[in-house]
Amino acid sequence: MKKRLSDHVGNTPLIPIQIGGLTVWGKCEFMNPSGSVKDRMATFILNEAEQRGVLKEGDTLCEATSGNSGIAFAMLAAERGYKMEILMPSNMSEERKKLFKYYGANLREVGEGDFDGAILRRNVLSSTNGWFNCNQFDNPLNIQVHYETTGSEIYEEWSLPKFRGSKRRKDSPAVFIAGTGTGGTLMGCGKKLKEMWPHLKLVAVEPTESAVMSGGEEGLHGIQGIGDGSKFLVDLDYIDEVKTISTQCAKEMTKYLGLNHGLCVGISAGANVKAALEWLKDNKEKEAITILCDRGERYFSCL
Repeated sequence: MKKRLSDHVGNTPLIPIQIGGLTVWGKCEFMNPSGSVKDRMATFILNEAEQRGVLKEGDTLCEATSGNSGIAFAMLAAERGYKMEILMPSNMSEERKKLFKYYGANLREVGEGDFDGAILRRNVLSSTNGWFNCNQFDNPLNIQVHYETTGSEIYEEWSLPKFRGSKRRKDSPAVFIAGTGTGGTLMGCGKKLKEMWPHLKLVAVEPTESAVMSGGEEGLHGIQGIGDGSKFLVDLDYIDEVKTISTQCAKEMTKYLGLNHGLCVGISAGANVKAALEWLKDNKEKEAITILCDRGERYFSCL
């Protein structure tokens, strides 16, 4: 029996977004309890730690984040009786900071765009104080959860969309495309989906202003949640292509999705959809799958 909110993480719908004769299938991760795809990773990491007996009520969790992971861990900490310490660059949205406070988490800010500094400070504080280091940027569980859940769900939903009746689809989408923060979603889903669809292309999305995986320099940008200055868990040898999307284009697509499709999603979801449409046009394909990462309400001050 499912007895608490976090038992309901996952099993989000895969919906078609049809634009200009092309279809981008979006996995609605904004429907998770705290509002983002990061609920999967955070719940998986804490469940595993609890099973190993390394966490008990009253312990302190610590994580560096651009926002969504911190919100997910803060929600879980409130649910399970932990304290929560968050390290985040100061240029993230005000809505994020208010959500931390709502869940009772303590926020420690570092300089704008300084994810390396946030990670270093997280490591020092966790080690010094004996706090549980959630370690999302280097934790293999971050890949495993998307291999076991998100990727499997996508395959099943694509193969048997409800509105197509009882026949299973035997074709495959051309591409799975996703922005990378830690890289856990792209790598975990990619591994599972490539097992099921060997010819599927995997495409990573990063901001034009911080195109590190494309060989550029780290820089400030407004697509919060991706392009944090390092590839982290991404294995570029496993990725077929890296696409860059500017902050302005991502914001424009985000607003378009709200006005024309009723989707209140975040800026990184806008970047994913924009990149998917561009890839389909460039490659003369018709269908792509991507992630609608989080809810749009946490970006009103930025849009």
